[in-house]
Amino acid sequence: MADELKDWSELGEDLLLMIGQRLITLDDIIRIRAVCNPWRRALRAEQLRRFSPSSHWLMLPYCSSDNMNMSTPISRHTSSPDVDLAIPSIGCKGSETCRCFFDVVLHQFHHIEFPRHLRNKTCRGSTMGWLFMVGDTPDMSLFNPVTKTEISLPPITSFPDVLGYDPEKLRLEYLLRDYTGFTTSLGKKYMEKEYIMRVGISAEPTTEECIVMAIRVNSDKRLAFCRPAEIEAGWIFVPHVEEDGIPSRIGYVDMVFWRDQFYAIDFRGNVLVCDFSANPHYPTLSYFLSPGAFSVCETLYLVVCPAAVTGGDDELMVVTRHASYVSNQEIEVDPVAAGDADDAAVDDADDDGHVNVYDSDSDDEQLGRGAGEGGRVGEAATKPYWTEKFRVFKLNKGAEGWDKVESFGDFALFLGFNTPGTFVSIKDYPGLLPNSIYFTDDVVEFHYHPLWKNQAAILDLVRDE
Repeated sequence: MADELKDWSELGEDLLLMIGQRLITLDDIIRIRAVCNPWRRALRAEQLRRFSPSSHWLMLPYCSSDNMNMSTPISRHTSSPDVDLAIPSIGCKGSETCRCFFDVVLHQFHHIEFPRHLRNKTCRGSTMGWLFMVGDTPDMSLFNPVTKTEISLPPITSFPDVLGYDPEKLRLEYLLRDYTGFTTSLGKKYMEKEYIMRVGISAEPTTEECIVMAIRVNSDKRLAFCRPAEIEAGWIFVPHVEEDGIPSRIGYVDMVFWRDQFYAIDFRGNVLVCDFSANPHYPTLSYFLSPGAFSVCETLYLVVCPAAVTGGDDELMVVTRHASYVSNQEIEVDPVAAGDADDAAVDDADDDGHVNVYDSDSDDEQLGRGAGEGGRVGEAATKPYWTEKFRVFKLNKGAEGWDKVESFGDFALFLGFNTPGTFVSIKDYPGLLPNSIYFTDDVVEFHYHPLWKNQAAILDLVRDE
């Protein structure tokens, strides 16, 4: 036996992969790959593909002299008010050459230096460990902060509705046309921070078969795709689904890649499938399932629930977020406070980590009221809206409908504005609350409200009901 294990570098690749699949943190992956070159070659593709900062790390706002001491209170909506929050106050110190990440497992901050040309760009989403980077020029790319690999994507000017770009026209650099034929000029900051709402990928961007799907925002929220291996083809709109021969222009609010296809959900709750099998360059869009009992007041998320959570096969889920809104008549604006809030909103808009950060002077505002007192998540008198509850449904294809989900068991769900929903096990992530939803704010329409304060919170699924 001793002779057989004398040379660890000859350990079988299958056994190495079995070991690697049980590793959780990036630190462990780096250490095992550092043992020897054969181990490094055997584990690189498998483990770095599996590791995703979006599921293990939280990306924090851009490090600068203005926010390096900033803290983030996390609101809590839970039936166990004595349970310690898993995420401490978020704050990082670093230079403007790096981005900060918080490791949920180790409770550590990581400072990763970005290439110079990416330091001032906005991260408009993350998927499978890749960050979608957009700046104040038409260039766009996918960047892996672990491997430092960057994959160029077609420029934003290659979208079919972008008619022109002139950097000399300050604040009106882009000329766009909507589906009615109306043209308008928009500034580069809008295109950088709002034009792309959501991004997903079908495979590793380094492979030829990778498809990048995006929801772009103009007069409607439409699906578009590109192939990094065919960058010259640009971005291509997915054809509209038709209703009685008329193209439907109901905008899309989320999409995921599941079982070799892209699925999208529209404002009405229809789930559609984008099929590339017949023609890899010209997909078809068709209805997959009609809406469930979804309210027009709810924000809709499509989430892939892994087999570890379901106890069987992976499943498609819809998570609905219900918010209550305060009318303008109910808000008394203090001009001084509004001015301060306006400045804060501009600062937040320039931060691009998309973990939403807000300041608070009140513990009550940070944690909300106790569960027995009917507290609302992140409610405050100066907020234009607050999250009331979430509802979760799983696909029942046999019944062609949705079944309500009462519990995740020993799992927590992370939801964000521009990243796929991710389930994590509390056994792998000590300190997370079971059967809970961790979410950051995503109602971008209110980001420039004079009294805006971004919301980050935890919701207990049992308490919600």
